[in-house]
Amino acid sequence: MIDLLSLLKNTGAYRTIKGDKESGRLSHAYLILSPDGQMMEEYLKLFAKLMVCDSNEPCGSCRSCSLIDQKNFTDVIFYPQKDGAVLAEDVNALIEESYLRPVERDKKIFIINKAETMNASAQNKLLKTLEEPPNGVHIILGATSEFPLLSTVKSRVKKLEISAFTPSVLFDALKDDCIDHELLKSAIACSDGTVGGALSLYGDQTLKSVFDLALDVIVNMQSSKDVLAYSTKITNSKCDFSKFLSVLDLLLRDLLVIIEKKEDLVLNKSVAKELKKATRFNTGSVLHALNTIVEANKRKKFNTNATMLIEWLLFQILEGKYKWQKL
Repeated sequence: MIDLLSLLKNTGAYRTIKGDKESGRLSHAYLILSPDGQMMEEYLKLFAKLMVCDSNEPCGSCRSCSLIDQKNFTDVIFYPQKDGAVLAEDVNALIEESYLRPVERDKKIFIINKAETMNASAQNKLLKTLEEPPNGVHIILGATSEFPLLSTVKSRVKKLEISAFTPSVLFDALKDDCIDHELLKSAIACSDGTVGGALSLYGDQTLKSVFDLALDVIVNMQSSKDVLAYSTKITNSKCDFSKFLSVLDLLLRDLLVIIEKKEDLVLNKSVAKELKKATRFNTGSVLHALNTIVEANKRKKFNTNATMLIEWLLFQILEGKYKWQKL
């Protein structure tokens, strides 16, 4: 089981709430921002346990911690109460519940996950409670982005961020739970520094086939005729294009350090031997390909035709190979 406490305790968000608890000055409202929407609820549970547990840090085994894990502790209430967005009815229920005294502790904690899904009406309903909650009430908002939140909401909370984790930190946190360490490193590299992303990719049965396809492109695509063939292959594979771009980027970065004779920095050592066969690449053409991937990601956001974008990407990579060979 992943030790989230060890992972989070080195974040500024954890240290701030821990310090607030120790000084007896817990804020009436916190906004926790993290790109990891998949793990956000688990993060919020941990912060609730930190605030409630009698130990200096969440013990994970007392009645309070155990019930919070199950979302079944009377004085810690989670929203939304149904799957999906946070609705006005959730906010109404929170406001009504906030006037009831805590049952087991001296404080009552309300957790709103997916806070970024609240519409303006729901956010406005919450304002007064955020600004002047009943005594002993604390509200924790969790969001993947602060931009959908009204400025009036953000001005009434203490904003804390959990930034993306470094690959080494994620690897240390997940290596005991993930047996295939090479696959784990690959998943982490494509995860945008999130626990949820890394675990999702590690368990994705298609990840290896995407790696094989991207590696095939790098090593064997030699002509414009190949471009059309590989474009068809990528399209027919029905792999997620964002995932393909991430994997292609990862492999090209490994190829770059191989070309620069820094093989100790290769992340995917299991494919290093195959990457060495991509002899028509040099430093310039790899950097050109990496910049092309950045541009492809930008174009993808504007609903560019997928097939056309794939063909453009492959032609650009091929053109870069020949351009830099001549320089």
